[in-house]
Amino acid sequence: MGDLFSSDNLEQYIEFASRHQIMVLVFIALFCALIYTQVRIMIARVKKLGSNAATVMINRENGVYVDVRANNLFSQGHIAGSVNITLQDIKSGKLNRIDSYKDKPVILVGKDKMDSDCFNGAVSLKKQGYTKVFTLEGGITQWSMDNLPLSNKN
Repeated sequence: MGDLFSSDNLEQYIEFASRHQIMVLVFIALFCALIYTQVRIMIARVKKLGSNAATVMINRENGVYVDVRANNLFSQGHIAGSVNITLQDIKSGKLNRIDSYKDKPVILVGKDKMDSDCFNGAVSLKKQGYTKVFTLEGGITQWSMDNLPLSNKN
């Protein structure tokens, strides 16, 4: 097995890159996007809470769940007592329903652990002065998998 960065291999890498410029550029762009996303997550310092920890915090500190999913998904099933505010409403400052929670726990709920609206909403709320902002680990999907109740009432 030869050295990965030997001069022979380096020449092959350069030859490959010159023949497949678009693929190399796409790879570099994806790699940069991945680094950007990870740095953004580290800088934002948005903490995630599991279902149990979130419930305890809501009950002990009189917090609120904010469901950032679309209205039609919210009406199909949501955490009892949660407020439906989409990312667009959060970014535009339409937060009158949660104004009293600026210094209380606000736990954002998305559809699953990959829901970027949840993360972006948390970052936006922090910028707007909310001091205790969290996201629900795994979103409503994990909540359901934990066999916790969902409500259909608005």
